[in-house]
Amino acid sequence: MNKLALALPLLIALTANKCAQKGMDTASLKEKKWVVETLNGMRPELPDGTERPWLKLEGDRLQGFGGCNALMGGYAMEGSKLSFSDIGSTKKYCEGVQPTENAVKQMLGQVDSFRLDGNQLRLLGAGKELASLVGE
Repeated sequence: MNKLALALPLLIALTANKCAQKGMDTASLKEKKWVVETLNGMRPELPDGTERPWLKLEGDRLQGFGGCNALMGGYAMEGSKLSFSDIGSTKKYCEGVQPTENAVKQMLGQVDSFRLDGNQLRLLGAGKELASLVGE
């Protein structure tokens, strides 16, 4: 009986700590600029001097940059689940950048969850990594 009396408070404390930690991860995801490092396991090829694509979850909206155009849309997040909707962009055409920008928009439509590893955000779809981003 004494072992159970000692184990129960420890189990409750560990569970509460894990829940608080998950909440911190989600909070640190928002309001931060996330720069695309890889798409489908490869570093995007961009012309010299081109700003790398980035995303930011600001309030209840997605803001971003695809390499040429501003990106915008909505998102839904619950725990480690994440999805993007109504993805749009401005309409400039930038030769040499358009394939990367199209890949970023396509990837956003496939995201169903995420994993946060320190300052690295991994966007996942159907159990595989679609993109890795680093926080600035």
